[in-house]
Amino acid sequence: MFDIHELRLRKEISHWNEQIRQTGIHVSKIHILPPHIANQIAAGEVVERPASIVKELLENSIDAGAERIRVELEDGGKHLIRVTDDGAGLEKEDIDLAVERHATSKIKDEADLAVICTMGFRGEALSSIGAVSRLSITSRPSDNIEGWRVRVDFGRDKKTMAAGCPSGTTVEVEDLFLEIPARRRFLKRRQTELGHISQIVRTLSVGFPKILFELLSDGKETFRSRPGCEGPQRLWPLIGDQLVPQMLPVEGKSREILVSGYVTPPEEARASSKSFYFFLNQRPINSRLLWKALNQAYRGFMMKNSYPMGALFLEVQPDQVDVNVHPAKQEVRFHDSDAIYRIVYHSVQRALEGIKVGAAPFGKTGARSEEAGLSIDQQELDIPPDAFQVSEEFPAYGEFPSSGQDQKTALIPGPDTPVSPDQEHHIHKSDGAHLWRDFRILGQLAKSYILAEGPDGLVLVDQHAAHEAIIFKRLNQQIARTDALDAQPLVFPEVLERNQEDIAKLPEICPILNRLGITIEPFGHSQVAVRSVPDFVASCPKTSEVVSELIDRILSFPEQDVKGLVHDLLASMACHSAIKANHHLELQEMNALLRELLSEKVTHCPHGRPVSQVLGFSEIERRFGRKR
Repeated sequence: MFDIHELRLRKEISHWNEQIRQTGIHVSKIHILPPHIANQIAAGEVVERPASIVKELLENSIDAGAERIRVELEDGGKHLIRVTDDGAGLEKEDIDLAVERHATSKIKDEADLAVICTMGFRGEALSSIGAVSRLSITSRPSDNIEGWRVRVDFGRDKKTMAAGCPSGTTVEVEDLFLEIPARRRFLKRRQTELGHISQIVRTLSVGFPKILFELLSDGKETFRSRPGCEGPQRLWPLIGDQLVPQMLPVEGKSREILVSGYVTPPEEARASSKSFYFFLNQRPINSRLLWKALNQAYRGFMMKNSYPMGALFLEVQPDQVDVNVHPAKQEVRFHDSDAIYRIVYHSVQRALEGIKVGAAPFGKTGARSEEAGLSIDQQELDIPPDAFQVSEEFPAYGEFPSSGQDQKTALIPGPDTPVSPDQEHHIHKSDGAHLWRDFRILGQLAKSYILAEGPDGLVLVDQHAAHEAIIFKRLNQQIARTDALDAQPLVFPEVLERNQEDIAKLPEICPILNRLGITIEPFGHSQVAVRSVPDFVASCPKTSEVVSELIDRILSFPEQDVKGLVHDLLASMACHSAIKANHHLELQEMNALLRELLSEKVTHCPHGRPVSQVLGFSEIERRFGRKR
């Protein structure tokens, strides 16, 4: 249905078109738009939602040298946005021009575009905001006795008057998009809009750590920064206090580029890239070039589709970067992109090198065998004294890939699999279950792979991938049967740090988490409490991180691919719950794992990796120069 404004406008257009048609007068098709309509069109690029307005006003306050900035909202900014600062303030002549389009104090001529040092520079924000709201600006320089106020209603009825006020500037934006119903309908719920605004305030507080930022929503304080924070503590508004002690420092310097910041170690990786930030000369930016450098530096340290948390701060000479690329000023263009890429890549890689040296994938580095040219450490094999005894405990279910063929070949037939005469001597029946008598465990390699001898050769089982595949299959079966996983209440709830944007989306993601046996609820302004999880997640050493990763995956997944999302979430839960690589297993544990593997007939983990490989006897004999 159309609202009353749209209906009235359509009637007027129809009336005038009919009048023109009857008179037969030719009217030019091209004409100059009225200023207030032109300003509304321009506002479409600058003002997308309340958060866009807050961003522009905060940048003006920062450019004015403010040391304290207060943001007050009503109804998520749809009814009122008030930004108050203690900056330099505006004279009467300046405040009168402030709401005019392309009026700015930050650019005077073309040469200034090449060396932009301020957050704002186009002179479009205030005029665009005034075109879609009721805008008032009240300001007084500290050395003036009185201040001035300018007011404009949806691009019309501009009024300037004297006003008593403290030094600094207060900008009020009321009834956003009230006269543009089509735009207003696109605004989200109060909590969602508040989440976007909170994210912008928190991000700028990290970029400008000496400024006190305050955010109030409907009279309640939701965020207050901590001016003067240094080192990794500077990042707490974006990553929370819990991760701060684990951050790795990043430092790099070239002739004209300085890089600093902090990144999380690989084991703290997240499933979403939303928790990493780039700042250029204190301005938050988005850059594919910087993301590429960061991802390449982490390559080999993290699994695919995992991302670090943290922030990198770049300082570059203003004439070496173009910030006039995107209407929202979030994207930039570097004059020497190769130099930027190299310094970011090498700086992050150096920060990770300490981890690589201090924690080898399989523990100790073995002694070098001169004859074989191989790295050998007998202690890392962990072969028990009875490892070479024949095991009689394995049910004959499952498949292992054969070394002699591309396709998978069943070495151990299931109950319905025909048994050839050649296989009969390997199998006998006991209580209705097939057993493979010649399967025997040899030991564990590098605390990550189970070694076993089979009829076709040496079988290597990836203990993590195998256990992950088993858990994933069983989770899928339970979801298929009951449409949900069983939940186990936690005696002491786990509390997670989340940003306001994520908390605002809890009503949307909770039904999905409930299917996974996870119950969460808001807990304060920037935290959520985890009340229950599945029993196998409760036994994980890092339950809170498992739940946090699941939330990330839900928020970053395409909405239309529900089946893919469930697969991804179950795979993540299985991965966290499975036996890890570099973990010692006793013989009984290896027996149990292989028994389950054969019973479940799994051959690949949910991420596509094979759970086992076979080194055939023919290949072994070829390598040793023997003929069978």
